[in-house]
Amino acid sequence: MELLPQEILVSLSLRLSLSSQIEDIMNEFPHGAHHEPHILRFPHSAPTAPPEPRNTAPEPEPVNRTVLVFSPRPGARQLLADDVRKRGMQVCETDSPDAMLFHLSRQEFCCCIIDDADSVSRIQEVNAAIRAHSRAAQVLCIVSEDSRWGRETVPSFDCDVIERPYSASRFGAALLNALRRGELVRENEKLRRQLLNRNLMDLVGSTPAMQSLRESIRIAADDDRTVLVRGEPGSGTTLVAEGLHRCSRRAGRPFLRIDCSLHSVETLEHQLFGDAAPDGFPGYLKMGEGGSILLDNVDTVALPFQKRLAQLLEQRAAAVLNGTQDGPNIRFIAATHGDLNRLAMESRFRDDLLQHLSGITLQSPPLRVRTNDIPLLVEHFISQISLKEGRPPRQISSESLQLLESHAWPGNVRELQNVIERCCTVDADECINPEDLRPWLSHDAIEDGAECVGMTLAEMERKLIESTFARCNGNREKTAQILQIGLRTLSGKLREYGYPPRGGPGSNVRRPQIVAFGGERKAA
Repeated sequence: MELLPQEILVSLSLRLSLSSQIEDIMNEFPHGAHHEPHILRFPHSAPTAPPEPRNTAPEPEPVNRTVLVFSPRPGARQLLADDVRKRGMQVCETDSPDAMLFHLSRQEFCCCIIDDADSVSRIQEVNAAIRAHSRAAQVLCIVSEDSRWGRETVPSFDCDVIERPYSASRFGAALLNALRRGELVRENEKLRRQLLNRNLMDLVGSTPAMQSLRESIRIAADDDRTVLVRGEPGSGTTLVAEGLHRCSRRAGRPFLRIDCSLHSVETLEHQLFGDAAPDGFPGYLKMGEGGSILLDNVDTVALPFQKRLAQLLEQRAAAVLNGTQDGPNIRFIAATHGDLNRLAMESRFRDDLLQHLSGITLQSPPLRVRTNDIPLLVEHFISQISLKEGRPPRQISSESLQLLESHAWPGNVRELQNVIERCCTVDADECINPEDLRPWLSHDAIEDGAECVGMTLAEMERKLIESTFARCNGNREKTAQILQIGLRTLSGKLREYGYPPRGGPGSNVRRPQIVAFGGERKAA
């Protein structure tokens, strides 16, 4: 379609007008400038800088840089002290062995410099005093050129020896090596403590009694002598023995437990020594080669076998002392809930066996002396139950914790664990309240078992069922769940004991039994 001349003129005038407007707009701004559209923005505060991240890394432990300098000669002592101070360390000077032992008993040093070491007759005592505070402290001995040190006199501990005359660089290098060695030992001790805490996770608690027990286990783990673990029933003597094994260098070898209270003389001997036949039972002494054997309830070992056991421990002690392999390569750990000293005085326990067992003694504290650990123990048991049940852990109220802390706990940690497990088994609530705990905290608990002595098995079964039924307030489902028996089995037992059928009136109350005497019926 062709445009008319008049329409062409109109179209050209419109294009020229539009081009002129665009050119005017572009001329208002410099060439190449960037312009944002005019947009009305809501008022807002100026953007604040993000907070600087806090340094959450643990602060490094302060490094001990105090050096003890001993020299009987004032001039030499002053030169040594000045040389140490030039290297940025603090110095404590002493001029006599007695003063050196006094300072070592009061303070920890990173290094101990002993001048004229061959004149110190009590060098072993000095080393013992140093090791009493820290294993990381190093000893640097300075001897004369014609000294017999290192030839006829050999120290029984690790130390650096410098012979006179020596240069300043030689002394500085020896001091620097001693400090670096001390740092490595200190770092090793730190890692060992972390590993120890991991190996002793079952020993829950942060009270001084538990901290002292862990430290005693750490010290006993480095020794290979027989250990006696003492404690009240339920205080965790078996856990202490297992933790001792895991912290020792025998951790990768077997840990075997023998409950001496369950064995006679013949079965206990068979359990330890096995059969004489090659294809028979090898015995724990061969099965636990390189590991540890726990003799639990060692106070119940019969007197005829105590002599054999004492000879075995004596053979093992002689092998440890002489560094030979004559005896069995096994560490023996004994556990007892009784007083072995009293049993020995009553001639019920051999003195020689007691002597072999008492080389190292660990005491497991009862729960009543560490009640502040009860919240941690409760949290630990609830976490174990939640993992076992596959459900979120339950909560416990502060009133319930106060009730638990005020209890005497004659059964110690085992009784606390049983109470928590029963509450979590019976009650499905998300929070444990005091009302859930009180039925299980009576003083005549089943754990005591004192009044069960002399009862028949049927009488003990009836007492257990009836007491549990009463604690559950007549709830048969909860009673069967706690006793881990079927509901029909429980109902049959209760019907046998004189309780009405389930669902009937008074089904949680035992009916009086009618006993006939001389033709008359009387209520029992």
